[in-house]
Amino acid sequence: MGCEQPMAETCPQGQVERRAAASSASAWVEVTAPRDVALLQASARVVLAGDRQAVIRPLFRAQIVGFHAQAGDRVKAGDPVVDVIMPEVVAAAATYRGALLRGELQGARRDKLRGLRDEGLVAEAAVFDVTSRAAETEQQVATAAATLRAAGIDPAHAKDRLRSPRMTLRSPIDGVVRELGGQLGEVVEGQGTPVAVIVGEGVPRVEARFLHPPPEGCAMRFVAVDGAVWPLQPTPLARVVEADDGAVVQWFAAADERVAFAGLRGAVECLSDDPAVVQVPSAAIDREAAGLVVYVQKDGATMAVPVTLLISSGASALVRARDGHGLRAGMRVAEDARALARTQAPEGAL
Repeated sequence: MGCEQPMAETCPQGQVERRAAASSASAWVEVTAPRDVALLQASARVVLAGDRQAVIRPLFRAQIVGFHAQAGDRVKAGDPVVDVIMPEVVAAAATYRGALLRGELQGARRDKLRGLRDEGLVAEAAVFDVTSRAAETEQQVATAAATLRAAGIDPAHAKDRLRSPRMTLRSPIDGVVRELGGQLGEVVEGQGTPVAVIVGEGVPRVEARFLHPPPEGCAMRFVAVDGAVWPLQPTPLARVVEADDGAVVQWFAAADERVAFAGLRGAVECLSDDPAVVQVPSAAIDREAAGLVVYVQKDGATMAVPVTLLISSGASALVRARDGHGLRAGMRVAEDARALARTQAPEGAL
């Protein structure tokens, strides 16, 4: 049942709006200040320089035999985190010690045979044989030493590793133990899952992924999941466009001095103080010969207002009026510009 009274008297506002929509090729909707989060927000996370994050991972197959820290503990560079036994490293220590001793004996034997050869008491073949074996032993020493160094062990301490095969892996940075991988007694493969992840504090950068490039002139801020709000520099440090979906990834520096941990998540918000930037339905934008327009109701007439499209996503768009024309929140525009244009010609420009 319709309402016959003027809205100012007894007619509910929603009922009048429905009658107005029914009597026109397009409903008329109110222009608003920017508020659609799809246009104004982007998922974001904090990233730091590589030296502010570290993973502790044994280079060789290892058994976890002890923990010195747990997730959430603060550690300094050099603090012990986890103890492991790496059989391959222990075997390299044994090879190094044995080959070193054998090489000393072979070297002494070679020197003695050379003296006897010079006196004509032994043949050259005997000297050549012991020299060849000494060279092979030197290669074994070098190979075992390389394995020890790769595991972070000074070959001079190989004897100590034979007495106590337990090795302590230490934090390379100041930070917080974010997570521990593996359980006591578990055997982990070299270059597999880290046994610990350490994150440190540093000067943050915020990486934001926009579905569409944000409009120029925005004040940018990062709203973290913990409720913290950071002002950001308005100009991104860098930007890339992802090839698969066209999303725009931008990196921002904080506008104030602060430190943070890597991985903090939240959203980057684009805030505009420009009253000329308004939100309209995407379908309210029509294309004419002179460019894009929206149709505005004013004093009972329909006016075409030229606009610049700043950003569009789904059902909403941000626009700015061009050529000195006024378009502000509170005005009413045709919700379906093309339908309106098909049925009536606008009476002029606003």
